[in-house]
Amino acid sequence: MESIGEKLRQAREARKITIRDVVKETNISPVYLQALEEEKFDKFPSETYLIGFLRSYAEFLKLDVEAIVQSYKGYKIGESATPLEELTRPTKSNFSMAASSFMNKNRNIILIAGVALVSLLVIWGIKSLVTTDIDVSEGDSTDVIKEEYVKNKEHEIENLRNLQLSNNKGFILVYKNEAVQFLVENKEIVFLLKSIEGESASIELLPGKKIVKLNMEDPRTLAIEECPRDVTFTLKGLTENRAKIMVSLGEMKEAEGAGVAASDFGTSVADSTSVVAQNRQSLKIVFEAEFVQKSFIELYLDGVRKVRGFIPEGQVERWEATEYIQIKIGNAGGIKSRINGKEFTFGASGQVANKVITWKKDVKNPNLYHIVVKDW
Repeated sequence: MESIGEKLRQAREARKITIRDVVKETNISPVYLQALEEEKFDKFPSETYLIGFLRSYAEFLKLDVEAIVQSYKGYKIGESATPLEELTRPTKSNFSMAASSFMNKNRNIILIAGVALVSLLVIWGIKSLVTTDIDVSEGDSTDVIKEEYVKNKEHEIENLRNLQLSNNKGFILVYKNEAVQFLVENKEIVFLLKSIEGESASIELLPGKKIVKLNMEDPRTLAIEECPRDVTFTLKGLTENRAKIMVSLGEMKEAEGAGVAASDFGTSVADSTSVVAQNRQSLKIVFEAEFVQKSFIELYLDGVRKVRGFIPEGQVERWEATEYIQIKIGNAGGIKSRINGKEFTFGASGQVANKVITWKKDVKNPNLYHIVVKDW
């Protein structure tokens, strides 16, 4: 039976390529490639590095990656010295065998209980989607807006609703005296549906006194103070006391001030790694990457895999997520990256990085969130 190193070496030789050729394509150090083929696994700084390089090399050689990794794990098990009594000992303890017998006797009851538990979890999950876990006992930006409006106006805000933008666009049905909140990068925008008259509706940007009249299917583009994009409001439908409004965002504005220029991989974006928001659903994680070397990457956006494979040198990518981004990079130093406008380094050339980028609520301010990057 061929060893791991023999499989790798024979696959490479069958393609008539040298170690140097592999280095050019994978950016893996020749020392580590040689160590894999010679099965000198003690040369790697950790198990994570070893398996990461093994996966990358096997994938480059178009071998069965999982089979190669499992072969390595089997090799590790074979390397450990196990006493005969350990190998011949029953795999199940007395407790586990008793538990197995109980499961077999009461299978129907356990199945019904399991279905009931799953139903409760589904109901709880649906409820969590429509509610917020933010503590609004104090410091709530919504209450601040309401108080300021009530202080200067005759009406009260009856409700504040969140609008989630997708691909820089979103629709919402809003009643009179309802306010709508949405996020543009790190700027929170709130508007109130003030009145409906005939085929038009008036909205008021909060806090402040700017009133904008919207006519049916007539887009109104506004440059809002401190907002990095222009915002367009379009009235799409009306009833006696409710309006359907579309919100869309323009291109990112150029950074102001001399000496501030676009970065090597896109227009400069303000650092929005700390954001004040009414609820978590309005947050957005923007991950930008410029590949300065050919690199392997596996990336998930809110749990959905978007990329898995090698990306060539010079390519520029931009991904967005709401909750979290999971990323695995085979050559951490081969990527120049920004997270919500802030530059971030995942590691040096040849290093394997496994990270999760997500939001964390501030312990002192329940409406303040910070970007955190942790191991995956």
